[in-house]
Amino acid sequence: MRNIITTLLVAAAFLTACNTSQPQYRIGVSQCLDDAWRQKMNYEMERELLLHPDMTLSRRIAYGSNELQCAQIDSFIAERVDLLIVSPNEAEQVKPAVTRAYRAGIPVIVADRRVTGDEWTAFIGGDNYKVGQLMAQWVREQCTKHNSQFKSSNFKSSNFTVLEVAGLPGSTPATLRHKGLMDNLPEGVVVHSVMGSWYREEAYKVVSEYLASHPMPDLIVAHNDLMAIGAAEAAGAVPIMGVDGIQPGLRAIVEGKITCSATYSSRGDMVIATAAQILHGEPFVRDTVLETTMIDASIAYPILRQDEAITRDLETLHLFQTQTESKWKQLRYDKTLLITWLIVSIVLFLLAAGYIIANQVKLQRKIKSDILPQLEDVQEAIQLSHRDVAFADRLKQVVDDHLTDQNLSVEYLGSMLQLSRTQLFRRVKTVTGKGPLDYIRERRLIRADQLLHTTDMTVQQVALELCFSSAGYFTKCYKEYFGHLPSER
Repeated sequence: MRNIITTLLVAAAFLTACNTSQPQYRIGVSQCLDDAWRQKMNYEMERELLLHPDMTLSRRIAYGSNELQCAQIDSFIAERVDLLIVSPNEAEQVKPAVTRAYRAGIPVIVADRRVTGDEWTAFIGGDNYKVGQLMAQWVREQCTKHNSQFKSSNFKSSNFTVLEVAGLPGSTPATLRHKGLMDNLPEGVVVHSVMGSWYREEAYKVVSEYLASHPMPDLIVAHNDLMAIGAAEAAGAVPIMGVDGIQPGLRAIVEGKITCSATYSSRGDMVIATAAQILHGEPFVRDTVLETTMIDASIAYPILRQDEAITRDLETLHLFQTQTESKWKQLRYDKTLLITWLIVSIVLFLLAAGYIIANQVKLQRKIKSDILPQLEDVQEAIQLSHRDVAFADRLKQVVDDHLTDQNLSVEYLGSMLQLSRTQLFRRVKTVTGKGPLDYIRERRLIRADQLLHTTDMTVQQVALELCFSSAGYFTKCYKEYFGHLPSER
């Protein structure tokens, strides 16, 4: 009898040890919206969570309501979550709930949008004021392009109009992006603002209403890509800049619907990694400001291609995660059932314990053989994306530096990039969708258009300067690319 009791205690201890693989930390996630940008952030968090089996997420969405978001944060406080991730709808309105969570001893990671004060544990997000500066920089460049009499640092134009399609009033991104734009605009540029509230449909509506009573603006700047697309649908062919650099915006740039976009990283993976550091008592960076850069048609294609590939991989991983979570739930249920049967029958307990052990080993093997290789593939795809973007930048720099060089050929370009002819054709086709000669001709046509707009050079002079065989051939190429003759600019 004594041996039987000892065996039961050992088996119970073993089952308890096995049960430690269950999530130990519950993280509450309060998202202000459920737009494409935050869906991307959710994918990134779920991917990173696969590397932290001791953590689980409970996500709630406020759908643009400050009151609902504060109530959701308070419910997380009442539930005593181990950590809270908050993307505030409006900084000042949501700040009191964030403060309550922090003072209740719950670590708080503020993501994307800042709240004022210092009663939070960590911040991870972009510099929205810098995004506004990039908008102003793009406006200045467009002013210079369309008004050749203007100089880069000292010009005035009361006739140049910019329509700003702003985000939700009172939100940190909308406020700072507007301030960054207005603080850095060239003197004399007229700015009209409408509120698109972050949504494509709302942007289409307010831009349509604006155009019903105003002439077409020279430029449109939108606080995110979805509003930029909505503005394009309402305004038609006018230069438009968006913000975020996510798939809908990248696709709109490639298709020529909008002109460019400023990147605004979501980095849900970094948010989860920081949460793990906080929960495990490891060192972490308290204030992380993510970089933002400009994406135009010259680099949008390779970024879009890689982003779509990564999204497909993330969807596959999400499916594996769902299946794995289901199996873990079933496993925990089986363990509970076995402990109950333990009281009734030693034999049933031992048989069920053997089943649990075998099932757990099988599940662990499946995780190692299926999910981990998928993670490695995703990481490899991300690395390839970075290499392609770097090569696209290098290719553009080398070609632009030699546009007036008669010797610029496939062989010469390959030697400068240290690639064989075959490698060069493959790499250039991958990142631009074109062959090397077509790409060189495109860059020369873009430079030619700039010279025709900003200098007094004739068509003949521009054709000769950029190494076209004749003015007639240049005119033919120009019309094929821009849709009109150089003299019609």
